[in-house]
Amino acid sequence: MDSTLADVPARLRPTLRMLLTRTADDERIRSVWLEGSLARGLADDWSDLDLHLAVADPASFAATDWLESQVHLVLSDAIPGVTGVFICVTSDWIHIDLNVHSSQSEFPPGETRCVLLDRDNQVQRAELAPSSPSQPFFPAQDVQIFLYFLGQSVASVRRGDLIAQSQATSMLRDRVLINLLLAENGIRSDMVSKRIGGHLSVEQMRCLTSIPAFGLSELSLRNAQRCIASAYLGRARKLSETCEAPWPTELEQATKELLNRELQMIW
Repeated sequence: MDSTLADVPARLRPTLRMLLTRTADDERIRSVWLEGSLARGLADDWSDLDLHLAVADPASFAATDWLESQVHLVLSDAIPGVTGVFICVTSDWIHIDLNVHSSQSEFPPGETRCVLLDRDNQVQRAELAPSSPSQPFFPAQDVQIFLYFLGQSVASVRRGDLIAQSQATSMLRDRVLINLLLAENGIRSDMVSKRIGGHLSVEQMRCLTSIPAFGLSELSLRNAQRCIASAYLGRARKLSETCEAPWPTELEQATKELLNRELQMIW
């Protein structure tokens, strides 16, 4: 067992050290490793413990009962549709994603792993490969989605549906605009789910923070949508030129004409 846990954040270290001691004393548990941000060296005090156990007989190994016997849990539940994976939370609000595997399985390199116990030398350590600069790409489908939802916002305004307007405005900013910023950096949105700000530049973060706050009022929603549209379309068009990708001119023009005609929105 690797007894050096110096790289583990201080808040998580006592729980992890205790669990590792208990697994070493339990012959049913053949291997223990970490994945996720802890394995990649990116964890902080509020990261999950992405803990993997390879056991001799998974069918008879009551995973959450075993974990509950080691640390008090206030939540322990199986993730639907995924065998042997449990989401657990301790009374100190340490989030543990517990993954149980058969020790007869093969564990080839793939996901980055930090192996802490391997009695049978079966788990291959998978180190984090050095990252190389990625090339920007043009998210063509997202641009069409942006223009579509921008045009659809007219219906919500005409119906007086402020909740639908707010949901659409949030989606345009938090999903589509952020995806565009990631694309500028050559990062696909399915590659990141947490700490997105760490993948954005200071200028990109300034773009996001410049968008005015909005609530359930038509004025605040229109102001936010105007700012989002101006930022998104300007950056997207520039990115399409950089990537020599076709631009949806007719859809953009039809959307702008609709917004100008119905809402007097010009940017």
